[in-house]
Amino acid sequence: MLTFGALVLCGGKSQRIGQNKAYLLKNNEPFISIIVNRLSEIFEEVVICVDEIKKYTQIKSNRLKVVEDQKSYFGPIEGLRQGLKQTQKDYLFVCGCDMPNISKECIEELASYVDGSYECVLPLIERPQVLHGFYSKSLYAKIESGNYFSIKGLLNDSKVKYISKFNCNIAESVVNINTKEDYASLLGGTNG
Repeated sequence: MLTFGALVLCGGKSQRIGQNKAYLLKNNEPFISIIVNRLSEIFEEVVICVDEIKKYTQIKSNRLKVVEDQKSYFGPIEGLRQGLKQTQKDYLFVCGCDMPNISKECIEELASYVDGSYECVLPLIERPQVLHGFYSKSLYAKIESGNYFSIKGLLNDSKVKYISKFNCNIAESVVNINTKEDYASLLGGTNG
């Protein structure tokens, strides 16, 4: 039987929004808390990969494992590398810290497609949603031995299953907040 955990990537520079997105608030709760609480309902293991641990001292939990990027300026591929290195699970569900609408139902529905025959299982909603999918632990060796500078580059050399039909509201679940306009829309929308 396959085992699953989760990985939240918190290493971005947040240049477009001007502040650490993990600590943006939705309903007076930081994004990172919303995401970790939701993931903890599904997964026994939740790993958070950060660019600098000192920026995330507020994240404390016995159930969380916080790891730090070892290579600066490599972006999400470095966070994925560190998460896969740390886990003992067969697959990690990977998302960003700027996705406060992630849905338990959508994650569980996506997990139902993970059967061990693919290295990645991702939603295909207009384009591959690389930060809302399942990644095999086996990809750690591929990342280590390859010359990958992006997750998209890794996917080009990996066996990926793309899922485009969902019963859940996947379009809402994959929303990430990158700009002040995105944030204002989130707060002013039905989920604010």
